[in-house]
Amino acid sequence: MKAFIHSTKPKQKIFYCIINNKKEPFYLPNRLAKVFLTILKKGILVDFEVLEQVKRRIDNKDVLVHPVAHFNLIKQLKPARTLYDLNKLRLDMKRVLKKYQYFLFLDLEMTMPGYKRGPHTPEILQVGYLLANKEGKVIKDTGYFVQVLSEQAINKRTIKFLDLDENKYYGTARAYDLFYDDLKTMMENYKPQIVTWGKNDIQALNISYQLHQVKPITKDYQFIDLLKLHKDYFNLPNDIGLFDAYKKYYQPEEQIIQDHDARTDAMITKDVFDAFIDQMHSK
Repeated sequence: MKAFIHSTKPKQKIFYCIINNKKEPFYLPNRLAKVFLTILKKGILVDFEVLEQVKRRIDNKDVLVHPVAHFNLIKQLKPARTLYDLNKLRLDMKRVLKKYQYFLFLDLEMTMPGYKRGPHTPEILQVGYLLANKEGKVIKDTGYFVQVLSEQAINKRTIKFLDLDENKYYGTARAYDLFYDDLKTMMENYKPQIVTWGKNDIQALNISYQLHQVKPITKDYQFIDLLKLHKDYFNLPNDIGLFDAYKKYYQPEEQIIQDHDARTDAMITKDVFDAFIDQMHSK
């Protein structure tokens, strides 16, 4: 649907367009309002897709409105300026990803707060990572348990959620320094972009630097949040799980069970990344 904005009600996240000689209301869900509400003004040209009508309370009346699914283009005519272009955004993503030579697919399993309320700082207890070049060739592939600092970190909730084998953990867990030194070596020698699914791993890594009182060896611009790329590229309204994304791309015949193994999740992240890149290049 393509139309000019007739008027807006910013507090109610509503804008109006004239459609078939009738003033029609359109509603911005929160995820879109956060990004686009401030640039939607009278006279702006919008190209967008909508969902089925729903009832919204506008000026103390129940009114049928179309929620906006996503925008394709937002353009200001005087002076002429493109405010948002989905096709350009997708091309920019492709161009940016193409320039990197190496990627580090990283997954971390963290401790969880106990059943009793109280302060909690997540600690990394397992790491999995694959270093690959831009052609997809794997240079390094490893995963292992990491020793935690706090004795209370391995609590019942963490054990249950991760289905953690305590004997295996305590018998094989390695010092955090080993992971830190390995990550530092890879960052210095290959300068990879670190690919994660969501922000939790990025936050856990940053927290680990503080806990272990070591100098940070990664910066925010060195990370690629593959979940966010999917949401932006495909205009997904909600988060999608890593394994759900894998199933959509590869449609495996056998049921895939998520077992919270960091190395497995890092491998799945790489598979999803490879499929995403193929999807981008096919369009």
